[in-house]
Amino acid sequence: MLATGWMRGVRRAMPRARSMSSFEYKAGNDIVIRNALVWANDVTEYSLHHLTICGRSGKIKEIQPGCEHVDEPKEGGPYVIDAGGGLVTPTFAEPHLHLDAVFLGKAWPNKSGTLVEGIANWDMAKVNLTANDVIARASTAVKWMVACGTTRIRTHADTGCPVGVEALIELKQSLSKQSLADIQIVGFPQDGILTSDKNRNDFDWAVQAGIDAVGGIPHIERTYNEGTESLKIVFDTAEKIGLKVDVHCDETDDPHSKHIETVCAHTMDRSMGGHVVAGHCTAMHSYNGPAANKIITSIVRSGVQIITNPLDSVVLQGRFDDYPKRRGLTRVPELLNAGGVVGVGHDSVCDPWYPLGVGNIMDAAYMVVHLCHLSGQEEMRRVFEMLVSDNHMPFGGQPRIQVGETALLLVHSLSDPVDILRMRRLPLFVIHNGRIVATNSQPVSTVLSQEFDLGVIPQTF
Repeated sequence: MLATGWMRGVRRAMPRARSMSSFEYKAGNDIVIRNALVWANDVTEYSLHHLTICGRSGKIKEIQPGCEHVDEPKEGGPYVIDAGGGLVTPTFAEPHLHLDAVFLGKAWPNKSGTLVEGIANWDMAKVNLTANDVIARASTAVKWMVACGTTRIRTHADTGCPVGVEALIELKQSLSKQSLADIQIVGFPQDGILTSDKNRNDFDWAVQAGIDAVGGIPHIERTYNEGTESLKIVFDTAEKIGLKVDVHCDETDDPHSKHIETVCAHTMDRSMGGHVVAGHCTAMHSYNGPAANKIITSIVRSGVQIITNPLDSVVLQGRFDDYPKRRGLTRVPELLNAGGVVGVGHDSVCDPWYPLGVGNIMDAAYMVVHLCHLSGQEEMRRVFEMLVSDNHMPFGGQPRIQVGETALLLVHSLSDPVDILRMRRLPLFVIHNGRIVATNSQPVSTVLSQEFDLGVIPQTF
């Protein structure tokens, strides 16, 4: 954890990040970011720096301390951004999403708000999907997410919908050529693997189709034993083909659902730590203390990353409860305190499970702060760190802001990560592979003809 005085010595005036160049940015231009506070996970005090990004290679070629004068930009020269004391961080990563189902929520509304109805509605919707439809919806969602600062996205693709799997593979290739975002695809058997011959055949086909990780959903299988058997199939398949593992695990309020133990055992036995993700794990909120402690210890030992999806989970879980109603999230604080790797996912965007969202991963992180009682200054900073660090684990690790590294950067209008999270303030510039791929305007509100920046607390208070 970092000290709450991490901004000591830096003027806390409102940054006014802006482009200094009078000419339009073009791909291939070098980029200079001046007067920026550069994020680092283990630094408690920041000073101003200038960064230079090579437009041809997309790599950071210079980082210089200080806020000395920089020559005014000229046509043909580097594109200059004055961060104005704002924070520069790695881009956000999204470790758990369902791009094949985005924007289907209005056509297939979840009237009961349950996970069961969401799955049933999706099962009806996916029958008539076309590749063009999937690509159009998913590409729109990706653009929304890039605008919000996310340029790495891991999406689950239902193996029971081959059209959707093929469409997302095509979209992944297209986005790679555009250098807009990096996509990973998980072959996800929404209806289980052993529940029918068709589901098993669809699963076997999908894992050979060009995906990045093998998924599973043991708690949806017909029996607990078949759930256990399905996990062996998942790990055997991943090991044979050379893919990672990413399972939906124990997404239920049932305290007896403990498939995460089997996930951890396979991970340790096969030395796959760092290559296995377990999403949701909501049953953990219902375990008794000794059971939870045992499982958290196994998670940390095995190196399995846990992804909490608070927006969906708080809506879908607890539906069978009277009062008090459970919140439906896994044990995030306890996992973090034990040294576990925890990420946060948006999961759904206006789909049959969750009817809301704009793809802003900070909304999910903001929900974690509330539902997990992580409202201390250091705790909120740690939640923000998940977005720029832990969420990148499925993609090989956090992008480093160092000379020689590929530039995946966000230029923020604010200097404090807690303020960025509090206001869910969109980054002003999104840089992916050394290119500016998205920009957002500095927000201004007007009341009685007086302009102000909504949410920024005056220094005089």
